[in-house]
Amino acid sequence: MTTLALRRVADVHRVPVPASLRLALLGCCSAVAFWFSLRSLSGQWRYETPLADLVLVPLLAAALFVAASRRHPYVGELRLGWFDLMAGTALLTGSLALVAVGPVYWSKYFWAMRLDLLALPLFVAGGILLLFGARAIVPFGLPVLSLLLAWPLPYLAFLERLLGTFTSATGGAAAFLAPRLHLATPVTSSGDGVFALHHGHESFSLSVGSACSGVNSLVGFFILGVFALYFVEGLLSRRLAWLALGAALVWAANLARILVLFAVARGFGERAAIALLHPIAGIVALNLAVLLLLGLMRRFHLFWRELEPAEIDTPLALPGPPDKRASVLRVSTRVVLIGAAAVVFGIADGALATTARGLTNDGVPAIPAFSTRPLSAPGWTIRKAETIGWTAPYYGKHSSWVRYVMRPRRPSPSAFTIWLDAVRSPNLGALDAYTLAHCYAFHSFTVDAATRVDLGEGVFGNAFVYTSPRADWRAVSWQWPVRRGAKVEHERLVLIAASDARPAELAEPSSGSAFNRVLSLLDWRSSGHDANPRLTRALQRVAARIVLRRIEAAA
Repeated sequence: MTTLALRRVADVHRVPVPASLRLALLGCCSAVAFWFSLRSLSGQWRYETPLADLVLVPLLAAALFVAASRRHPYVGELRLGWFDLMAGTALLTGSLALVAVGPVYWSKYFWAMRLDLLALPLFVAGGILLLFGARAIVPFGLPVLSLLLAWPLPYLAFLERLLGTFTSATGGAAAFLAPRLHLATPVTSSGDGVFALHHGHESFSLSVGSACSGVNSLVGFFILGVFALYFVEGLLSRRLAWLALGAALVWAANLARILVLFAVARGFGERAAIALLHPIAGIVALNLAVLLLLGLMRRFHLFWRELEPAEIDTPLALPGPPDKRASVLRVSTRVVLIGAAAVVFGIADGALATTARGLTNDGVPAIPAFSTRPLSAPGWTIRKAETIGWTAPYYGKHSSWVRYVMRPRRPSPSAFTIWLDAVRSPNLGALDAYTLAHCYAFHSFTVDAATRVDLGEGVFGNAFVYTSPRADWRAVSWQWPVRRGAKVEHERLVLIAASDARPAELAEPSSGSAFNRVLSLLDWRSSGHDANPRLTRALQRVAARIVLRRIEAAA
């Protein structure tokens, strides 16, 4: 009986694990590992934002993985070896390092650039290597790379440059057609995109803003179109031309939607057009454009691809020996590894909620520039001291440097004065080129200590102790993206104090225990000596309170 039982256990261990089960496991682990990042993508779905459709990318990528496994069934029979284990573990480690160390190293810029979504393809690629083997990365390469479409930064850079032009083009086309169709009259005195309409004795105006320009539909169409290319057969040039025609049809359908809204408003009133038709008109117009595009496939000699197994004659598709394939025994260790990695990732990804404060889900800052709304820490007064006018050669033509003086409201033996410098520039590269360290070296100051500090709310800055010919100074600074009007600019705040005061020790700001451990790791080589660490830490606490007030004001 014992021998028979052992044979049965051995047989169970040799049972192959289906590719579909491994894909499902990879999808679940990825969802657990990046739960906060994926949830942030869904945060824009209910609003009319250009990037609301990015939430579709993980779902469409999952469909690509399933389709790729059907077209390349050999992925379920590939050899699993030590190289796969080591390479997959290396990718998971690199992805974890990006999520855990990145927020401390880049501070708020980590979320502004949404680098967490760059870690997602790395994690998935590592999971592919662990569960399917190194050769599976070729048939699964496109689904893995498609996850990059969820990265908001390229879209934001594109929209920042072309959104205004695109909105003007749509408004101009509507201004050309609406009067000729006797639907509406452009109101030039109110700016571009404003139209006057009349319904009976009622007069009102409608505007064509960026949300109505068709950009939202085009971004969604681009995402769907890129994924659709995998399921369409034909010459690449014909497929790209077909997509270009689709983009033109989407824009034309949006323009038709605007004209239909004008017609309904003129015939049935403003409420019928805005409250009843407007919420569904965009979806209807997009669907009509897509249906028309699908009807034109044969004219481009394009056909839907069959998801039957493809005939592939390549060494990559050779099945591994039966004892080297993905059996229960061979996969169990790897399942434990990727499951543990998913839990650790989930904790690190959840900590990004602190890093995301003060920015939108797309990474756009909501914090206004300090010079627009100077906020001091509670218990401190602040007044403008001077504007330093020689910043243009260093930080750009439209930069500014304003100096403020902060003093405690209640003087005490441990009180001290703080000088606050607010440097703002539209050019991040200029701020990075001329850092505080460069400034101190230029003035031949002696830097006695330089460390990285946690200012709370996911903001990490630097603390300096330096000596000038007049005094010993302590400085705490940080840099982050801010909002100035409709533009994103970059700001460096520096708090400086020179005093013999030794303020009382209080609790230091913290963005989380996990970040503190990473901060200690990054600071382990920091050198120097601070003769008055209490003053430095007090300056750090004041900076942390300013950070908190500004983020709360932007919420």
